[in-house]
Amino acid sequence: MIINLWYVAEWADAVKDKPVKAKVLGQDLVLFRDLEGKVKCLSNVCLHRGGSLSQGWVNEKKDCVVCPYHGWEYNGKGKCSKIPSEGDNFEVPPRFKVDSYPVEEKYGMIWVFMGDLPEEERFPIPPLPQYDDPNWRGLKTEYTWKAEASRIVENGIDIAHASFVHPVFGYPSTAPDNYIDEVEKHEWWGRSTNVMFPPQLKGGLFGWRKLIRKDKQETRVHPEWHLPGMTVKIQIDLRPGWQIVMFDANTPVDEHTTRTFAWQFRSFMKLKAFDKGSIQRLNTILLEDAAIVEASNPYYLPETLANEVSVKSDKFMSTFRMARRKLIEEKGWEIDLDARDTYKGRKVLTIPSPTRREAYENGQKWVFEKMPTVPALKEKAVLKDFEKQVSELTTEGANSEETIVD
Repeated sequence: MIINLWYVAEWADAVKDKPVKAKVLGQDLVLFRDLEGKVKCLSNVCLHRGGSLSQGWVNEKKDCVVCPYHGWEYNGKGKCSKIPSEGDNFEVPPRFKVDSYPVEEKYGMIWVFMGDLPEEERFPIPPLPQYDDPNWRGLKTEYTWKAEASRIVENGIDIAHASFVHPVFGYPSTAPDNYIDEVEKHEWWGRSTNVMFPPQLKGGLFGWRKLIRKDKQETRVHPEWHLPGMTVKIQIDLRPGWQIVMFDANTPVDEHTTRTFAWQFRSFMKLKAFDKGSIQRLNTILLEDAAIVEASNPYYLPETLANEVSVKSDKFMSTFRMARRKLIEEKGWEIDLDARDTYKGRKVLTIPSPTRREAYENGQKWVFEKMPTVPALKEKAVLKDFEKQVSELTTEGANSEETIVD
């Protein structure tokens, strides 16, 4: 699990006039709306006696969440502003703060930045222009996996598996014909164009969906990955003017659980009457993927390619692995689960926030200790070796000694 990225904590319409509990990167959060309707996000644990803030309420001024245990109030910046037992004239010490995380409400989702980077250094929330475009019809759903988020992202951008896992997307017999036409990679996102030869579509009233494309008709598919939100976006070009876009934000609830917040958009047949079939097909795809991903071994994404073989069809997935690995080994943003679990049930550890960083810069102390992370590598030989293996995958005709099969 990686800090200093945006993640979706909840659907926007789930946070109304009461505090809502969310969990991201193994940490409990509380979400609440202030008087202006803006969502605030704090660490869920009260400084006093460990009460759960999400079990409390929003005060009358609509500017604080109130702990249900002793009535302590916390504003949107995490500062304790009132302690009832000490009287109205009590001056709350500056260090009485909990971590407060930046929030953006986009695409009907509440995005929370789980880290302490300054705004100008944060990777942006992925674009989704279809969300408010009247030329697209959007449907949302969600799914909770018993799987690690990076495994789910890799599955989402892996086109080769479609011929075997998703009957609607491919035939096993056409697997050798599918190919990656183009790969575009950046620091925090990547995109590829793939050519596939899927089956003729089925279903719809009087079987109308078969008219969308012919059997084994050449179809272009454009998967993307974005590190913010552990997001997968896939555009399928069914025919000229007819496209489907799937947008999945995959939130690591903890190291064993991932909650997927998903949108599907279509540029055709936009009447509500066609929604039921669309959402059923989307949910079917999620279930088909889950059956494979949840049974994968090892549980976590391998740290290197040494104990795993890869082929040319994996080259786009490798761009995601490389970008993710750089955050771990060059920046030191991966949560140290072993160090964290040493204190499980005995000490509160929280992911550092911008408010914590500001406090440290001003010489102020903090009550809760920060979540431990795996130190960045001083020696980058291992990372360079991984980069070499990925480069071999993304270069035509390349071949490694053991791990890459051409």
